[in-house]
Amino acid sequence: MFMITEDIWNFLSTFALDLGSVAVLSYLLYYRRHRNRDMAIAISSINITLFALTGALGAVNLPLGVGFALFAVISVIRLRSSTAGWIEMAYLLAGLGIGLIIGLLGVDLLTKAAYTAFLVGMLAIIDNKRFLSSPDTRTIQVSLEGTNIEDGTLKPRVEALLGREVQEVIVKTIVAVPPSTKVQVSYRETDS
Repeated sequence: MFMITEDIWNFLSTFALDLGSVAVLSYLLYYRRHRNRDMAIAISSINITLFALTGALGAVNLPLGVGFALFAVISVIRLRSSTAGWIEMAYLLAGLGIGLIIGLLGVDLLTKAAYTAFLVGMLAIIDNKRFLSSPDTRTIQVSLEGTNIEDGTLKPRVEALLGREVQEVIVKTIVAVPPSTKVQVSYRETDS
């Protein structure tokens, strides 16, 4: 007969608590209110990544500087990636976490493999269109010539370019030379 040890029971119960909490926060609260799939995936994957990192880091004694260095690297990457979306940043964070977990000394290979499989598997589930879909709304990045973003002119320019009505246009970056504007555009898919 299979018996659950105290360590496994502790992991499963804390894992269930974490999953329940992030489900309430990102799906029941955030996604239902804002319908931003990218941000819901980012909230979930960052939570799950930090859960796995905490578990792996708790298994070994490391100096406090390692934690500060990890967050410094993440901050620098985020500052350098102003046009990266939430999903890209979430995948990047998971990649950083996997690299850190696998690189830890003093953690056996089976534990490293378990945490890595956990991160990859959870991200695959979270970023599956069947799990969290928004079939009628699409978001794309568009580059426009020029830097004119005066009130009322940007949305009609994007609509003319795409040949469809758009819901929202958000300016992401403006470049002076050559003059260009990158925008994030949300629009509804229509059945043809």
